[in-house]
Amino acid sequence: MDIRQLRYFLGIVEHGSLSKAAEALRVAQPALSLHLKKLEEEFGCPLVHRTARGVVPTESGLRLAVRAGVLVERMASLKDEIRGLEAAPAGPAVIGIPTSLGPVLTVPLALAVRRRHPSVHLRVVEGLSGHMLEWVLSGSVDMALVFGSEHPSGLATRFIARERLALVGPKGDRLLKDRQSIDLTTALMLPLILPGRPHGVRAEVERAARILDAEPRVVIEIDALEQIKSLVAAGAGYTVLSERYARFGPEAANLDAVPIIAPEIERIISLAHASDRPLSIAARAVHAIAVEQLERLTTDGRWN
Repeated sequence: MDIRQLRYFLGIVEHGSLSKAAEALRVAQPALSLHLKKLEEEFGCPLVHRTARGVVPTESGLRLAVRAGVLVERMASLKDEIRGLEAAPAGPAVIGIPTSLGPVLTVPLALAVRRRHPSVHLRVVEGLSGHMLEWVLSGSVDMALVFGSEHPSGLATRFIARERLALVGPKGDRLLKDRQSIDLTTALMLPLILPGRPHGVRAEVERAARILDAEPRVVIEIDALEQIKSLVAAGAGYTVLSERYARFGPEAANLDAVPIIAPEIERIISLAHASDRPLSIAARAVHAIAVEQLERLTTDGRWN
């Protein structure tokens, strides 16, 4: 017995005729008769009396019709409720955004979620990129933007963009002046101010250095990108950042950036969530808006 058979039975009782019920339900009459027969076999008793004028429910059939009507109504109500949840998501959703992406994403994302899904309680957690994977896998956030092409198992990822990193120095620095690029070997020998491990930028710099069988000359480690930019602007050293982030913030006018080449340091940005924990309806709604907002910031898979 399933809900469809009960709905068919209610149609038979309502119309008092197999042929009329078949027409109303858009079901072939032989198929409708078969469903009725299966119901009677399952309950072990006749549910209708067959007469020359049609069919009339038996006492058992009347009892079934009453109970079945409640069940069918509740099922329809449940469908409407679930569809309503999908159409109007509600509840908490948490997204992790690396500090370097916060300036371009956090506010537009929050505004879009607020306008389109006011019942979603959005929480944005900004932090160093190295913590994003840990937060996703531990369940601290529903999803997060992560850097790199290699991720641990248990993640479902969506590619967002590729981003090239640059050497950043103080404005007017003689080494960077009039340069269109700088080779990695030269950059690695400079006094560098970088975040500590496992920050994404640090990992990308060290990965590129291994290609040259070299090590970066790190003189200061600070897990705060804005403070790193302030130190670089003050002439305490150089750093490696995306040109996009170097151009942002109060220190932007005091910094110069040139792309690193030979080899380039390019990182992949993805939106990730745990593959063994399905996203809630609210989290799925935020995920969709995040992808939409991020795609507006990229062209052909690269940041604008």
